[in-house]
Amino acid sequence: MVMLLQEPLETFTICEANWNDFNDILNLLNAVDNEFVPSLTESENLRVKITRILNDRQRGWIKAVDADMVVGGVAVIYNYRRPQLGLIETLAVLPEFRRQGIGIRLVQFAMSKLFQNGMDASLITTWETNKAALAMYEKLGFKTIMRSKVDGSYFKLFFMRSFEEPPRSQTRFSRFWNRR
Repeated sequence: MVMLLQEPLETFTICEANWNDFNDILNLLNAVDNEFVPSLTESENLRVKITRILNDRQRGWIKAVDADMVVGGVAVIYNYRRPQLGLIETLAVLPEFRRQGIGIRLVQFAMSKLFQNGMDASLITTWETNKAALAMYEKLGFKTIMRSKVDGSYFKLFFMRSFEEPPRSQTRFSRFWNRR
């Protein structure tokens, strides 16, 4: 089955989420819960997950908004298990808004936030059954670093991408890469 890329959204915005977005993030995660293998709610209460991330200065939610509706989201964790390693997790986009570049933009924004906060590399995970995510992460330059069996039946893949500085140039983007 070939899926055509839909018209990109011109109105969606990617930004950091806050406590005012709690119910919108909860609704998003509930809407896609059954698509995760295993489901998100199998391992953790979603209200607890959202609260834990919003309460921690080393974590955050990033949201994609279209016409005042949260249509996608992703969580980031700074200094995950070691200094300067960030984790991107729980990427979700509502089914009717997929294949419009929202997932890619969410991950790119998350990577940008990790880089701006001093991370040298980003780790991202997904289940080996999530073919769309696997293709997207590869397209974004992530490399598979590990495959781990979870609960005896599911395989989780771990990807990593370093934030390597590009060659110094006089481009308008050089200030972004030249952090101090």
